[in-house]
Amino acid sequence: MNRGILLKLCKPAPNRSVLYGRRFFGHVSEEVRQAVSENSPVVALESTIITHGLPYPENLEMAKSVESIIRESGAIPATIGFVKGVPTVGVSDDDLILLGQPEVHNVKISRRDIPNVMARKLTGGTTIASTMMLANNAGIDIFSTGGLGGVSRPWSLFDVSADLEELGQTPVAVVCSGPKSILDIQRTMEYLETKGVPVSTYIDEAMKQKIPYERQQRLNKLSESTSEKDLNEINHFWELQQINVPGFYVRDSGVRSPFVWENPEVAANMIFYGKYNMNMKNGYVFCAPAPLDVALEKSVMDKVIDEALYIADEKNINGKNLTPFLLKTLYEKTYGESAKCNVEFVKNNARLGAKIANALSLLKGGKRSQAQPIFEPKIKREKVEIGGKGPEENVQTTDKVNAVVVGSVALDTMCQIKNKKLLLKDSNPGKIVQSGVGGVGFNVAYAATVYDPSSPIILITAINETDHAGLVVLQKLCNASMPVDGLVSLPGCSTAQYISMHDSVGNLAIACADMEIVEHIPIDHVTKVIRKYEPKIVLFDANISTELMQSILNQANGNLNLIFEPTSGVKCSKIGQLDLPVFPLSPFELVTPTVEELSVIFEAFSQQGKFDDIDNWFSVLDSIGIDSEFRERLTQASHKYPLIEQYLVKGVFQQAFQLLPYFPVLLIKDGANGLMLIEITKEAKEAAENVSKYNYKFVDGRPTGSDFVFVGEGRHNLGVIVQHFPAHHADEIVNVTGAGDCLAGCLLSELSSNNSTSEALRSLSINSHNLREMMFHNAQECAISSIQSPEAVSPQIRSRE
Repeated sequence: MNRGILLKLCKPAPNRSVLYGRRFFGHVSEEVRQAVSENSPVVALESTIITHGLPYPENLEMAKSVESIIRESGAIPATIGFVKGVPTVGVSDDDLILLGQPEVHNVKISRRDIPNVMARKLTGGTTIASTMMLANNAGIDIFSTGGLGGVSRPWSLFDVSADLEELGQTPVAVVCSGPKSILDIQRTMEYLETKGVPVSTYIDEAMKQKIPYERQQRLNKLSESTSEKDLNEINHFWELQQINVPGFYVRDSGVRSPFVWENPEVAANMIFYGKYNMNMKNGYVFCAPAPLDVALEKSVMDKVIDEALYIADEKNINGKNLTPFLLKTLYEKTYGESAKCNVEFVKNNARLGAKIANALSLLKGGKRSQAQPIFEPKIKREKVEIGGKGPEENVQTTDKVNAVVVGSVALDTMCQIKNKKLLLKDSNPGKIVQSGVGGVGFNVAYAATVYDPSSPIILITAINETDHAGLVVLQKLCNASMPVDGLVSLPGCSTAQYISMHDSVGNLAIACADMEIVEHIPIDHVTKVIRKYEPKIVLFDANISTELMQSILNQANGNLNLIFEPTSGVKCSKIGQLDLPVFPLSPFELVTPTVEELSVIFEAFSQQGKFDDIDNWFSVLDSIGIDSEFRERLTQASHKYPLIEQYLVKGVFQQAFQLLPYFPVLLIKDGANGLMLIEITKEAKEAAENVSKYNYKFVDGRPTGSDFVFVGEGRHNLGVIVQHFPAHHADEIVNVTGAGDCLAGCLLSELSSNNSTSEALRSLSINSHNLREMMFHNAQECAISSIQSPEAVSPQIRSRE
């Protein structure tokens, strides 16, 4: 054969793309192509609503709005249509305008129309059937639309939409508001059953609010579990509710829904197991009722539809012309309310479709979108009766706060092995002791909230609201009546998770923490929240990025006090990279390291040269009275107090003293050894007069929870206080993971709610004594409550008067 002819025969057709081993004759936008190749979330959109559904320019405004909603929800929109005969997945802005212009003769394109449209190079909008077909060819799993086609009324017409046939043979999930109200919904459902198409209805918040409070709590707890028994109980409960599919404009069609989905993960798992596990070739229908504020009354719509069908019969309108005619008639009869409802539930379905796409992307191990929208909570709970004590409302937002926590939230799983010693490189018999929401930032904020519910704390953190862990976190915050103003959803990351393994007596043996999402909390979001609420104190943990730490430090600027919770020895070294001012300009109200974390921070500061600053750092150290006389007193006291000797040998005092110019108040946590408070005081003379230099007790015999106190006097009435508070007794050790967080949460609550308490932190005066003693006593009691509870934050901690 002639070589030139052979080359012509082998030359690929124009606009041809190859995706996932398929040949796709058409155009796929580069953005969609890349997203599909990476298993990132993509949501397909049909275009007949643009060409035939809404008038110009509302059609284009709606199309752009829906695409924006999908992007804000962390997915890539892929509007599908035919442009001059070319099937296009991911139409451009110019293509969108062409599809929406009233003067352009755009055709309505279902599966049967495709060959003619391509042959004659026509432009038009795709129906559900043709959109599914093109989406599947391009490798897209999820498709959001308005209403589903079905079996027309009356049944004697034998008019069945091509949408149903496509659902029986094309593995694409359609997120819609149910079959159109103008159809025979009962027969539509029967037809889909025959075709093997699962139809599932979304349990939205309006439905959930009708469930008794106790049952809500039970379902929330079950949703955090993955056991077969708990999942079966959830399924059985929803089966008993007899949920009906929505009917386009109306929330309840009166026709039973075979299945339900209460969150995007359930829907994503159905698709994953059906399409990718069992290789089933059918589609999926996920119905979402129209939002309450736009849904129309069923009785009213039934009357209007009957009238429209009568007119259509009189005018002999049928086939593909029937649906557009009926929709136009409904628009006129409802004075435009039907179109308004249509637009709103299309937007709602797009949002839900994006959430399902994100969840499915996780299951497929894909690279997710990096969109970072500010999270706006959708859950709004009405007042419910609790235990016969009257109405109680879950707090979602707040107008004023005293404190903000910036840090991690995670889905925590705690395992306890049966053996006393962890076996490495082997399986360890044991049990899952606890699974729930944790993370240092959350635990601190939650502990402060439980300790004093009257003083709300805002937690600024990041989740992915589309994954299971993110939904569990959101539900936990709502159940705990904690403000959600500080949440930001990052669909490009997984919600943080923490898995810990403990020995047979409850001590931590090893843990794994996936906290990457916390390092991506947007700086502008944190800045916005802090400026809005103007808190007295901001506590941040070491899970956040150094850039965010520095930003918070810069915002302090003399108007904001900071607390730093070091979190872990691995992460706390970040603080050494910051540009820190020294006393008296340091904004730090309190820093709460363990002995190990203190050592890591000290080494980090040393490596960064922070102890070489003679003009600033050393001048402070030289002024607070840590001289040879003071060190000698510590050495003498070590004969009486073994802990002092232990700290001198380990260098704990030396490390703490050198860090004081940067962190004027250090509360060192040491487990069973209690708390060691080392701080700079501006009232050194008064403090020294209150403490004996010989027996290290208060000279006036005042009651105290501490067993020794030292005061060093320097220049300008500056000095240093070293005070030890022994650990409180715990009857049993159940869980140590949240003890430090509860301690910090209690201190945060005390310091932020009472200016006098904050001042008492740095004073040993008689006037401040009771507040100071109460604060540390209560904080230790909170820690003990945590240690004796299977939960990281015990519900038993409460403010002591």
